[in-house]
Amino acid sequence: MSEQVFNPKQGPREVRAAVQTQTSVHEPLDPWEEIEEREGPLAVGRMRLMGVYDDRQRNRFMLRTRIPGGRISAEQLETVAGVIRDFGNGWENHAEPDRFGEITTRQDIQIHWVEFTQLPEIWRRYDEVGLTSAQACGDSMRNPTSCPADGEDVRGYLSTKTILEEFRTFALKEERLTSFLPRKWKVVVTGCPTDCAAVKLHCLAFTPARGADGTLGFNVHAGGGLSDSPRVADALDLFVTPDRVTDMVRATLQTYCDLGDFEHKAVNRFRVLVHQLGPERITDELRGRVPYEVPGAGESLWTGEFEDHLGVHEDGHGSHVVGLCIPMGRLTDEEWFEVARLAGTHGDGGVRMSQRQNLLLTGITDVDALLREPFLQTYRPEPDHFERAIVACTSAPFCKFAIDDMKTNGRKLVAHLREHVPDEGRERLDGLRIHMSGCKASCAQVQAAQIGLRATMTKDEDAYQQALDVSLGGDLGAGRLGQWVRLEDTIEDTWDSVTEILRAVCAGELTLDDVTPAGVGAYFSERGSDPDG
Repeated sequence: MSEQVFNPKQGPREVRAAVQTQTSVHEPLDPWEEIEEREGPLAVGRMRLMGVYDDRQRNRFMLRTRIPGGRISAEQLETVAGVIRDFGNGWENHAEPDRFGEITTRQDIQIHWVEFTQLPEIWRRYDEVGLTSAQACGDSMRNPTSCPADGEDVRGYLSTKTILEEFRTFALKEERLTSFLPRKWKVVVTGCPTDCAAVKLHCLAFTPARGADGTLGFNVHAGGGLSDSPRVADALDLFVTPDRVTDMVRATLQTYCDLGDFEHKAVNRFRVLVHQLGPERITDELRGRVPYEVPGAGESLWTGEFEDHLGVHEDGHGSHVVGLCIPMGRLTDEEWFEVARLAGTHGDGGVRMSQRQNLLLTGITDVDALLREPFLQTYRPEPDHFERAIVACTSAPFCKFAIDDMKTNGRKLVAHLREHVPDEGRERLDGLRIHMSGCKASCAQVQAAQIGLRATMTKDEDAYQQALDVSLGGDLGAGRLGQWVRLEDTIEDTWDSVTEILRAVCAGELTLDDVTPAGVGAYFSERGSDPDG
């Protein structure tokens, strides 16, 4: 092999074609190792435009399926489950989990253990049911998110289904714009009055509003995100009707490409540009890039109140939507097949992924029959507060950046809290959020939760050991990110600290709103104690 396979000018279509050509030419051999050795980071970077990310496992990949708004049909989900079954298998004598799909905080499904030579067949299967992995990773317009109960929750003002379909078409037809950005770029559009979609953490966000003439549409926010340069999105003085949302997205991406920094990847996120230019300048730029007048912001109908859409709820269509808790967001291939069966047997065939790594079944006609299903004895619509609270990123043993396995740590923390937090007063934990990240990239949105835990390392007299940084006080509805209050605490000390805080909430000595650096600090100061003591 001597020809160059990947180059910086390739978009998703060209990347897919290159993969298909290489697997065909070298069949039955796997050419990836030679490609990587010769082309290195360039090859890895281009592959991401087709949703393919290199994992820790040598010559194996994570494939991220792009699911706009988390909406997927039973038929499509069966296809995903089949991909997990057929291509998500670990090698012989592996110790890591395999044959599972995980829900992400962007409402995608991720599959691990995929081989380079398997990608063309996976994409062929996806084509047959209208799925894609294109632009699920890389410096592109990532999977657009929305309220997972869109069109089903009776509180919703507008459905975003048509807008999400427009986004899909826009990303495919204009990929020379959407796939060649300075850095990854994230958008949310929601007609829900609650903050079920982490609105303020997006590069661009559309929330329900009423225009001056009474028309329903969206107010616009820009510049949110975490990791490096964390900030909450600013409200822009803009109101757009549903038919003009895609125009505003296009104008924003053009602004980012024209004024953003393509060189310094560590500091060139869209939120940095918004911070540098200010919301007024960004507003002016967007207004100047659409061929019509854009009115000022309308009356906001968005409350910012936290919501996860779990439980059984009437949907306004004579049926119900049922939200199920999926602890740590992972299901096996067999369980995904079962979800598809449940959706078709008891509902209208619709399944939704949520940004809290849970799922919803839509159009349920006989709720009692669904609740009797064995699957719902494990994955419940009314879980306990601790299962419900946890969001955990992929982390180890798959993510190359992870320091620790936060899926396993999350399960351990749930078990610890069940044992050590008293039953009495647990109703005061309604709305509790504990987010757990395996590294500093904030994929689990740790600073969006009242309690955020981030993997790190600490050293005692003998050796390094796993540890956690602790953040307190995140509340996106209040426009507040959590602040780091403890660094490099041992896992055992962190579990004890979290337990003490939650015991105080259950006892009525603190509220969840008090779980901030100041509130927790004052509580323990008054008692002459330290939550880590």
